[in-house]
Amino acid sequence: MDTLKRDHLGCYGSTWCRTPHLDAFAARSVVFDQAYASSFPCMPARRDFLTGRCEFPFRGWGPLEENDVPYSRLLSARGITTALVTDHYHLFREGSGNYHWDFDCWHFIRGIEGDRVYTDPVTGLDIDYRCAPERIQQKHRDYYCKFKHFEMKEKGDYHAARTFTDAADWVTRNRGHQKGFALQIDCFPPHEPFDPPPGYAEAYDPDWRGDRLITPDYAPIAGHYTDREVQSIRALYAGNVTFVDECFGTFIKKLDDLGIMPDTMVIVSTDHGTYTGDHGWMGKLGTYLYDCVTHIPLMISCPGIPARREQALVQNVDVAPTMLDAADTAFPHPVHGHSLLPLLRGEVTGVRTAAHSGFFGRQHAVNDGRYALHLSHDQSQPLYWHGTTPSQFVGAGPLGPVELFQGEPRRMVTPNVRSDDPPALFDLVADPGQLHNIFRDEPAVAQRMKNEITAFAQAIQAPETYCARLGVR
Repeated sequence: MDTLKRDHLGCYGSTWCRTPHLDAFAARSVVFDQAYASSFPCMPARRDFLTGRCEFPFRGWGPLEENDVPYSRLLSARGITTALVTDHYHLFREGSGNYHWDFDCWHFIRGIEGDRVYTDPVTGLDIDYRCAPERIQQKHRDYYCKFKHFEMKEKGDYHAARTFTDAADWVTRNRGHQKGFALQIDCFPPHEPFDPPPGYAEAYDPDWRGDRLITPDYAPIAGHYTDREVQSIRALYAGNVTFVDECFGTFIKKLDDLGIMPDTMVIVSTDHGTYTGDHGWMGKLGTYLYDCVTHIPLMISCPGIPARREQALVQNVDVAPTMLDAADTAFPHPVHGHSLLPLLRGEVTGVRTAAHSGFFGRQHAVNDGRYALHLSHDQSQPLYWHGTTPSQFVGAGPLGPVELFQGEPRRMVTPNVRSDDPPALFDLVADPGQLHNIFRDEPAVAQRMKNEITAFAQAIQAPETYCARLGVR
């Protein structure tokens, strides 16, 4: 579920956002309290999910490389039927459109984000934006709002409902495969547009009569939104979460009704969170990779494993190795993730000493469970794209022209992005909100965390320029 904020789930402590179905699933699962995103944002995270390898030290948002081996290819080779059910347009669009290739089948629910379904002129469509049109991002005005006008008449027409209904139908038809199945459900909501069916956002903010800001800008709140508008945006997002939770619940009920839960592993997670007023920001870009972005939900219901809370540090890059391990197979080459099955079974107490999250060319955050260090890339140094497939994706930030540099890797003009925040160190026990930067007060801790980054870069054979851009050795 894209952009699912951990702190909005009841099973992770929320007292106001209603998620009864995810909470019920958590009660029958191993709930990871220290799960963190790896590569950021949407599509880099999906490359991590599919390949078990961290993308962010090497390249940014792009398609799978020719030498990438997704878990779906390996499971399919074992005779396990694989499928992808998704409304996530970025899996198919220019610059990242080969993520579905290795699944035995894939279902794409159209119409979300900038999916080019309808080009009808706005004149005569009588679209009710419920705000000044310019306060909705243009791609959503041009595509999503038109799709909604034509297609979304009832609650079941909304994307989360269609995605989970399609997934339940697929399981119903495919549960009889002799060697089993592996289904990846990639639900774009609660990612913006924060546009749940009527009644969901209103349950959290019944008195709001102002603009319905379903696609807030990725920007500081100051100068963009009033406090009252921020409250409304939070209600829209929470309504999206509650609606997605309901749709997820119908899917899990189908698994229960079919009687397949006792021998089926179900993994629930996200790519990252977002800012909904946290630290004075809206959206997910522009500042540090705070916990509201990188500290993610991860729950695994596994046959034979009792429900419990788990405190070990884990990351979403661990999902693919775990799935392969459950199928008695593995990647044919070293990967950066670890199977969580030994942890689930209680055979080990951890799989890593620190979690590393990163945004290519911009930010790196390292977390050891007690402290989190945030470092920005030095934008005065050249940025190199290590790969053979430069991204043509035009919505992830200006990547700049790409030219061959000594054959390989490719050299990229450093993008003109804001990532000049000074180093920040936070004590997550004393300061869980990450409000007090103690970088200058704790030089020994800061150096130890820098050493963690160096060890991580060496372990995954990151480019030499990576540590140089972060100012670590």
